[in-house]
Amino acid sequence: MKKVFAAVLIAALAGCQKEEVASECVEKPDNGMACYTLYDPVCGCNGKTYGNSCEAGRVGIAIVSKGECKK
Repeated sequence: MKKVFAAVLIAALAGCQKEEVASECVEKPDNGMACYTLYDPVCGCNGKTYGNSCEAGRVGIAIVSKGECKK
């Protein structure tokens, strides 16, 4: 019985964590941070390509991969 409860608890916590990460992948207002203009594309967690990692970070987006997002 304890093993079943522990498994359900772990599954519930893992599910909540995934929802929390997904809801955080939304652009926030520009924080005004100055970024360089070098084009070094990155793919954000929202599926949008940003000119470089600084531009993604400026609006609070986590980087999924280097290079442009696949369409």
